[in-house]
Amino acid sequence: MNKQLIFSSFLLLILLFVSIIGPYFPFLQDPEDVKEYILHDDGTIEVAPFSPSQMYWLGTDHYGVDLLTLIITGGRDTLLVLLAITVIRFLIAVPLGILARKNKGFFHLVVSSLNSFFSMVPILFFALLFMNLPMIIASEYRFVLILVTLALLECGRTATAVQTQVAQIDRSAYMEGAVINGSKWSTVLRFYYWRHLRNQLIVLFFLDASRVMLLLGQLGFLSMFFAQTWVLDEAIGILVRNDLHIWPTMLADTRKFLHSNIWIPLAPAFMITITIFTLQLFGEGLRSRFEKK
Repeated sequence: MNKQLIFSSFLLLILLFVSIIGPYFPFLQDPEDVKEYILHDDGTIEVAPFSPSQMYWLGTDHYGVDLLTLIITGGRDTLLVLLAITVIRFLIAVPLGILARKNKGFFHLVVSSLNSFFSMVPILFFALLFMNLPMIIASEYRFVLILVTLALLECGRTATAVQTQVAQIDRSAYMEGAVINGSKWSTVLRFYYWRHLRNQLIVLFFLDASRVMLLLGQLGFLSMFFAQTWVLDEAIGILVRNDLHIWPTMLADTRKFLHSNIWIPLAPAFMITITIFTLQLFGEGLRSRFEKK
């Protein structure tokens, strides 16, 4: 019995259920019910953020918004962003890895260059630099550009893993038989490459997704937004407003609450950690299952 796979599958189902069905739960806070302060019966006034209680199970943020509501309503977009980045990465990395399987030529140079460059430059540093470029900040396609860039950041590592697997397939005896028999390229791709590569790709997909979630959490903690709008506040000046509510962006500007209202950064940080743990565990569980076949 693969207990690792069973446990991680259970966690993954919970994440999907909360993210997809959760926004329809009746107990979620209505925007009209948001309170910046509470007047108690004894005449005392409590100002947001409110600590965890029967009214607010996870507490509220400094605006009085229920954190449980934010976590549940932000789950779907979080997983969609995570999925989009990972899918884009694989759509680029898998063909690159296959084309570079002979360890020579133009595509091998592209894969090795990507791998070498991002092994020297920290991924987080490059992501921060790119997201703060004036042309990216002002671009109406900021969201799409960031998705594609984050997908490309570790594309070389993923392509290298695919390249290694495909090179092993090329050296196998059954592949030599296909070449000798004059099999069509479509037949080779379907019955030789895909048949022996799909399990490794599935495992690699979930492991990569966990790495993407970690990067998103780091960017969110540093107040990097995927979609944003510049607004003018007469009291403060020009402010950046986050237009995409996901778990990582809930960590923005929460460093000041680490010593006073720890529940504010704790709720999204917990969900990000659980997601990373679940995806990593699920990928390793699948690996164990495939190796036993």
